[in-house]
Order: sequence, then C-alpha cells, then structure tokens
Amino acid sequence: MSETLSPDVIVYLCTNCIPQGANLPRQWNQDGARVLVREVPCSGKMDGQYLLRALEGGARGFCVVACPTGDCRLSEGNYRAEIRVHTIRRLLSEIGLPPERAQFVHFPRNDPPRRLEELVQGAVDRICAMGEYPIVEQSRQA
Repeated sequence: MSETLSPDVIVYLCTNCIPQGANLPRQWNQDGARVLVREVPCSGKMDGQYLLRALEGGARGFCVVACPTGDCRLSEGNYRAEIRVHTIRRLLSEIGLPPERAQFVHFPRNDPPRRLEELVQGAVDRICAMGEYPIVEQSRQA
C-alpha cells in the first residue's frame, strides 16, 4: 500500500482577499517542500484545532492569509484568525517548537496579484528554513 503524501506547508487563503486575475497555483514544490493552498470562506472560520491538525498530520507549518486589519468583509474574521494563529504560536513556543511554523499575513484585495504570490512564497520560505517538523522527523527514525 502506498503512503499518501501529506503537504509540507499548508496555506489557508481567505477567498475575500484573492485579487482579480490572481494565478496562485493550488499546489507546488518550493525548496523541496510540497505546498498546498486551501481556500476558506473567511480566515475567521479557521479553528485553532483545525490548524493544529495540520501540524499533527506532518506539515512543517502553515500560513493563514487574511484581509487587512479593519477590512474584513465579515466584520471581525481577520481579527479572530490572527488571535488564533498567535495562540498556536504561543503553544508551539511553550512546547519548545519554533512559533514561526505558524505564519499569518494580511493581504489587501486591491494589491497586485503578484504581491500575493510574493507574500505567500515568503511565508513558505520562512517555514522551510526551519527544516522538517521535529515530531514527524522523530517518528520516521523510530
């Protein structure tokens, strides 16, 4: 039975901040890591348990892309998402893991599509620079 490939980095992208004409692929390889983009109806719908599940599943990290502060179409979704990501960063730090495995970026819908690609690729670069997720690395050695 073949092992299913889990993504190394998951990008949760709020559909409300995707600019017209954006051509962000849904998956690609970057720095030897498999990146998967998942669109969500609002970044505020991202539950902390769901984000932690990505790390449990073997991802090196994740990035949540939200609307700019004060510019959420659903009132406070981006604020809620930012609080949840900061909570996960704190939890990672408490257990001795780099909190930078949880990335959060704001993206204004009116910015050029290329800027979205640059922001996402920059977040993926920061996650990939940390190497494999230590828990997954230990389980592979066992």
